[in-house]
Amino acid sequence: MKMRIFVTIVVLQIGSVLSAAGHSKPGNDVQVFAERFDGDLSPLGRALLNKKYVRLAKKAGMRGSDAIQITYQGYQEGSHRITATARLPQPGLRYNLSFAVKFCKNFDFVLGGKLHGFGPEQHVDGGNKISPSSWSARLMFERDGGLRSYVYHQDMKGKFGDSKKVEHFRFKLNHYHQVQIQLSLNTAANKADGKMITVVDGVEVIRHENIRFRGKINDQTLISKLMFNTFHGGASPEWAPRTKDKKYRAVCAYFDDFIVTKPL
Repeated sequence: MKMRIFVTIVVLQIGSVLSAAGHSKPGNDVQVFAERFDGDLSPLGRALLNKKYVRLAKKAGMRGSDAIQITYQGYQEGSHRITATARLPQPGLRYNLSFAVKFCKNFDFVLGGKLHGFGPEQHVDGGNKISPSSWSARLMFERDGGLRSYVYHQDMKGKFGDSKKVEHFRFKLNHYHQVQIQLSLNTAANKADGKMITVVDGVEVIRHENIRFRGKINDQTLISKLMFNTFHGGASPEWAPRTKDKKYRAVCAYFDDFIVTKPL
């Protein structure tokens, strides 16, 4: 069975049920988007497979389904950016995102890099200046194979957003993990009642609360898109995967089962 996507960030095994307090349960959610890379593809799936470093991997997904393989080709700014967006059918205050990831046995995390999340009509990232209408909520892989959140919001302390690292967790190479993001936006421009939760393999690992994601309240600042983002970086050579003699090299990862659900 393929997993659903939830807006608190969570990683869980296929078929597991979130039982910790505050987690959405699959039976209470409505699926609004799915890309499993089997059969007919969504616009997101087609856009990804048109990219140079993405290929369809037959029977390489969860339980023998199809998946996509991403090649992380090192270069002077880390590895080449693989980005795409999927517009949700309707902007919403709360959504959940789930996806499966398997880092290949040759994967080098180097200094870390980006993973997927959510954004509004006009998201902000890359250290760019935040505006009342912009925010983003994503994940990052860490230099040691760890995981951290990566959140741009109205009251963030630094130029590059706020983050929390998962304690006592490392991605196991050549093994699928199920990641889930559960996201709830603030309900008023001056109210810090937003929330982002991350769960890994059924266990809550990060919780952000009292977040003021947006400074304007309108449809344009609601959750409107899934942001597919993965690459090493940063934006300088030290983030890039390299051989022992310092030549840029390629590593890989597999992704499957992108599901977005709306909590009821």
